[in-house]
Amino acid sequence: MADEYTLLFPDGTRYGPIDRATLESWSTEGRIPDGALVWPDGAPDWLRIEEVLSPARADATSSPAPVDDGPPPEDDAGTQPHTPDELRGGAPRRAGLSSHGRALLLVGGGAILVVVLLAGLISLLRPALAKRSRIADIEKHAIADRRVGDARLGFVVDLPPGWVALREDNPYVVTRGARLAVSYPALDAFGEAQSRPDPDIMGDLDRQIDLLLQERVPSQPSLREDGRADVQLGRGRGRLVRTHWEDGLDSFRGATAVWVDGYEYYWLEAWAPASAGEEFDRAFVELVGAIAPSGNLAARVEEAAERLSVEVPELPREALRLLIGERMSKGEALEDVPVDALRAVSRGLEGLSAAEAREMGEIYGQIWEPVPDLQRRRLAQVLALVKADRPVPAAEVRALREVVKAGVVALPPEQRERLQELSGRAVERSLVLR
Repeated sequence: MADEYTLLFPDGTRYGPIDRATLESWSTEGRIPDGALVWPDGAPDWLRIEEVLSPARADATSSPAPVDDGPPPEDDAGTQPHTPDELRGGAPRRAGLSSHGRALLLVGGGAILVVVLLAGLISLLRPALAKRSRIADIEKHAIADRRVGDARLGFVVDLPPGWVALREDNPYVVTRGARLAVSYPALDAFGEAQSRPDPDIMGDLDRQIDLLLQERVPSQPSLREDGRADVQLGRGRGRLVRTHWEDGLDSFRGATAVWVDGYEYYWLEAWAPASAGEEFDRAFVELVGAIAPSGNLAARVEEAAERLSVEVPELPREALRLLIGERMSKGEALEDVPVDALRAVSRGLEGLSAAEAREMGEIYGQIWEPVPDLQRRRLAQVLALVKADRPVPAAEVRALREVVKAGVVALPPEQRERLQELSGRAVERSLVLR
């Protein structure tokens, strides 16, 4: 005998499941209309209510005759069975689920859960996937070599881990004149190396940094300096400045290292999103530490200074390097460096203090003292023409240089050293005031 029953009224309304006592009670009370069908739990078909409630049916052991009034009740039917409470005027509730319905519900719920989990996973992975795609795109423009640079470039760098050199046709570093383009893809950082001749700066790396920052202000009006420090190159030393700026809603941090080779100033500039933080700072210092300047220009300048120091004994070696570097940077011959020395010292006297100028005048008085008056007046006129950049016959210039050279060599060592010191200051001042 079935334990639970489901009712199907003629109007299509379903109720249940209910037990047999309730079914019999409802039938006695007249709540079940004529023509109602009953589905005993486990039966293969619907049955007429009379068959279910007949005494013979209650004791029968054989299967009931089938009634072709539709399929067995399904949980997802259009009209759901109602509970006994609804027949008493209570609130309706859903009928219990069959095993097939429960299976469908579990499968559907599992599918929804999988979809939700996948959506959450994709949301979490999206930034990482985007970053990986960005890194892959940058690496497509990288060259395979880990050592880059040559004599033409002016330095060599063995790229530290994380850094790559970019091809010239890369879309990320497009500054005209860049000698080298690099990137640290994992930090979304980029950099470039440039150089230019500037002997007038006289080896002052901070002045070079000042010039670079001033040049960037028009394109980066929010540029701010965060400090400077010395930095060690792979060979030699340089100067480092850190900066930050805003570009629309994006914030960036940057770093620039400057060094000099002869009269040529080099700088390596790099930048990254502000979120890169100190990791970018460390990576940049590692990159700078891998730079080895070739020193070719410095060697050429030093060789020329060694040779010309005999011809220009009134200048210290550093001042002589400045004049040589200036001519080399312009592609000019070095034969006129001795004349440049006379011109630079004469012009630079205005930058010395009155006491220094007077002291230098006294020393030159000793140089000119052995020279006959007529020759002295003639050479003084030649010196005035040289100072004014007026044309002077080469023979007259050579005569002037010979007198100065001989007079300097004849000075006592202490006075010669003092003359070189004052002349060096005059040359520096002449380059600054020019």
